[in-house]
Amino acid sequence: MSNAAGIIFSNLNDNTLSRLTTDRTVAAIPFGCRYRLVDFALSNMVNAGITAISIIANYNFRSLSEHIGSGKDWDLARREGGIQFISPYQTARTPNAAMYSHHLEALKSMQEFIREIKEETVVMSDTDNLCNIDLAHVIEVHKERNADLTVVTTKCPADFTSKTSVMLVDADKKGKIKRITKANKHIAGFDRFINIYVVRTAYLLTLLDEALANNYKSMSEDMLMNHPEQHNYYAYLYDGFVAPVSSFQDYYRHSIALATDEKLRAELFGERERPIYTNVHNSPPVMYADGSTVKNSMIADGCTIEGTVENSVLFRGVKVGRGAVVKNSVLFAGTVIGDGSMIDCVVTDKNVIVSPRSTLSGAPTLPFYISKGRNV
Repeated sequence: MSNAAGIIFSNLNDNTLSRLTTDRTVAAIPFGCRYRLVDFALSNMVNAGITAISIIANYNFRSLSEHIGSGKDWDLARREGGIQFISPYQTARTPNAAMYSHHLEALKSMQEFIREIKEETVVMSDTDNLCNIDLAHVIEVHKERNADLTVVTTKCPADFTSKTSVMLVDADKKGKIKRITKANKHIAGFDRFINIYVVRTAYLLTLLDEALANNYKSMSEDMLMNHPEQHNYYAYLYDGFVAPVSSFQDYYRHSIALATDEKLRAELFGERERPIYTNVHNSPPVMYADGSTVKNSMIADGCTIEGTVENSVLFRGVKVGRGAVVKNSVLFAGTVIGDGSMIDCVVTDKNVIVSPRSTLSGAPTLPFYISKGRNV
């Protein structure tokens, strides 16, 4: 068991994923047939022996709460520790408590809660960078370096671009951070931060005291980027696969890549010692009708396939009608594709019905999205 507590931020980036977060928080976005984005952050912590985990949620977290339930599927249904949800605190001193827009705002509002953490280390994670990382080793290295704070980074490819600025970190050969900046493209010598922090609990409280005294709002801009070389800050460079889901286009691209690339699936789901857990449903197996065809796709339990599916991801209970063709698409649970229909580069939310003999097509760079419950 790790001497660390976990904090997961569920939706600080929902403005960049607005198509998928109308009825759910970022952490509850379905991914990879049967998972939600939160499953990766949760499983990484559980696999590292972290058994006291708090999920910070602003709003729209009914779906997330239902998915996690008591936490039993992650072995977190415990009398001590376990999993809990934390929403914006409001007291007599803060009658107009606002929704969190930055990590630091959320942490400041729960300072009294953090003071009660018994573990000596806190691991904090967003849910928009999907990876299967050995957090136990990250914590071990953090302690060996006697670091106050460690950020997890990944190599930033030369062709990297982003619609929003991301935190880039320059560290020396020993991992000591020299510079931190924000940019929306690659900068030579800098690695990309993947929104995982490891911090000494006592030092986190010191940071929060400073933030309250100076009315700081942003952990990165107001605190970490302020002369990091003068602090005991380190970077842990993770060399495994990371899927950043910071936009709808990112979500679509990584979903299709996961369906078509066996190596990527193995990196996320093939680690026997670090499985990715999720809420288990008792669903019947997939029913493949005579004459149906499936290629390079991920198909969840409970689906009925009577037509053709290629390079696609189908969640539970999806039905593809006779003679229908589904290509390069992501179909959420309960979607029905009518007989003879053809769809390409389409993302359907839950319980969408596509009428028979319909044709819907987007493009790889601009997939077509159909909102929850629509009949088209």
